[in-house]
Amino acid sequence: MIKKVKVEQLRPGVFIDHFDSGWFNHPFLFNRKRVKDQRVIAKMVEWGVGHVYIDTDRGLDVEEVGGTPHEYEPESVTSLDFAEMAAPEEPSALTHVPFHEEIIQAAQVRSKARQVVHRLLDNVRRGGDINPAEVHRLVESMDNTVCRNKDALLLLLRVRSKDEYTFMHSVSVGALLIAFCRSMGLGGDVARIIGLGGLLHDVGKMAVPLAILNKPAALTDEEYAIVKRHALYCQEILEKTPHIPDTAALVARQHHERFDGSGYPFNLKGDEIAPAAQMAAIVDVFDAITADRCYHQGLDQVTALRKIYGWRQGHFNEVLVHRFIRCVGVYPAGTVVRLESGRIGVVVESTDSLLKPVVRVVYDAGQDWAISPKDIDLSREDSQFGDRIVGYESPHRWRIDPLRILGISTNR
Repeated sequence: MIKKVKVEQLRPGVFIDHFDSGWFNHPFLFNRKRVKDQRVIAKMVEWGVGHVYIDTDRGLDVEEVGGTPHEYEPESVTSLDFAEMAAPEEPSALTHVPFHEEIIQAAQVRSKARQVVHRLLDNVRRGGDINPAEVHRLVESMDNTVCRNKDALLLLLRVRSKDEYTFMHSVSVGALLIAFCRSMGLGGDVARIIGLGGLLHDVGKMAVPLAILNKPAALTDEEYAIVKRHALYCQEILEKTPHIPDTAALVARQHHERFDGSGYPFNLKGDEIAPAAQMAAIVDVFDAITADRCYHQGLDQVTALRKIYGWRQGHFNEVLVHRFIRCVGVYPAGTVVRLESGRIGVVVESTDSLLKPVVRVVYDAGQDWAISPKDIDLSREDSQFGDRIVGYESPHRWRIDPLRILGISTNR
């Protein structure tokens, strides 16, 4: 039975079916959750949540609950925290197309995006204008492929050379933001507007001298001050561009603001930052620290997610950090993992259970030899290959090229 109760009535063991507020108005990753301890209740009170709807068939009723609340000690990010992030909230309403089918279409979208954004940024640097119709069409095609299989496009966007960082970073941030929005159930119009903001978030850098933008050594204080102005330059560029929604412009203007007030250009803090820009801040940093540049070797995605998680109570909105990790996946596509059986494989794509993706096994660590590639859907309970991931591995250790294993060419 679903019933509405006051937050003060809650006790450990109650199952919350949904909150009496939108997801930006409560501090939790999911609308559905079991109350584990008094800390959860205290956090709801702190956020001003007045009422919730509980499901007495899936948890205790408020009149039935007894006992002493137990203390909760968080475990490592790879176990308890990621496990809770991976718990599905609602089945996806999007039509899922298998990775091997969508990869061809995603490759075409990537190629088009590369051309459009390269031309767009070059044109802006020369003092030209943005073609709004062209970028809107591009965002629509990116959204379409993300809705069919987000892993295909997001993995392809990791294929880039060090000298094309600036424009491919813009494409990746746009695609990641669309996937982020879609994973939270936001509608197509909203996802595309926020994705457009991501695509255009760095156009202001075209007003920064190339000598500073491409400098391999550390920037001086004066040079860094110039770089930080790119958010303001972006605002000026987008204000004169027709048919760019205000939310998209906010994403571009505020993507370097930080939740603790340490960002720029306005040192905004907390809810002073637009929710879409809070999302963009996470996505922008994630893509930046995973990309190879002439002066920087990118981190693997799992290590990058751990860093993002570590910044959840300072730089970023903690709720959105959890949601982003759920979007990308605890083990993103292309990650090399070890299974409990000792087999080594590459994650092909996520499933509704993000701790149990589809894995292409290629090596037997116990026997120390390569095996015939085989795709295993770890989420299928009826699978004859019952197994589970026990950790991620360095591709260099096993001399594995994840992209080649997945049939993706690194030729641009």
